[in-house]
Amino acid sequence: MSLTNGVKINDNTIEFDVLIKSVDSSFTLTSYQCSFLFNSEIINNGELIFSYVEGSSKLNNPPSFGIGINTCDGEPKLTFASMAGLDTISNENTLVGKFQLINTTDFAEVDPNITWSFGGFVSTIITGDLFQDITKPASHTSNLALSSDNIDSNSPAEYQLSQNFPNPFNPATKIRINLKSESQIRLIVYNLLGEEIRELANHRLTAGSYEFTFESENLPSGTYIYRLEANNQTVDTKKMIVLK
Repeated sequence: MSLTNGVKINDNTIEFDVLIKSVDSSFTLTSYQCSFLFNSEIINNGELIFSYVEGSSKLNNPPSFGIGINTCDGEPKLTFASMAGLDTISNENTLVGKFQLINTTDFAEVDPNITWSFGGFVSTIITGDLFQDITKPASHTSNLALSSDNIDSNSPAEYQLSQNFPNPFNPATKIRINLKSESQIRLIVYNLLGEEIRELANHRLTAGSYEFTFESENLPSGTYIYRLEANNQTVDTKKMIVLK
């Protein structure tokens, strides 16, 4: 599993994705429990709420219980789990779900440092056929740099989708967008057949300039399309090249 696509929606809201894929051949996923450590200094004397964005999972068996902040191991952990179910996991990333951290005060200006937890009573566990534990800690990654934080508090004059940089690229590139007003946005990557490859963002963001990172992991060399939508309207579409 991987922890990625972190975005600071505003001063007291962080959103991120959890993805799953196979390392080798496809496998059957029958249940999962995920646990994360984090830097509690971000709470800044507020009250922190951890939640699943309902309907965001692409699994047949979405996160459904144990969603919140658990202190059974003597330190706060972000947790969620599934019921017993059945999904076939391939070597293509599948969205386990989008998750939000909402604080009652502004987050402290420190790194949230959200990382996987494999120790204690409340730990990360994945089960396969016959509910056997198939957890491999080394296969879990965390790439949660909040690269889409608002990098310019001044409101741009118009909506804009910039050309990614670098381009061509491998393994990662950055895409900058400008929003002239608060908007519900989507930033999506497609192949040349028009098939959706990845949803980089699906958030409500305030006016400003934002930067997102796109990683070409598991994608072959070639040309890809990325599109920005704001309030259900297409702002712009551009091409980028993966070169391996």
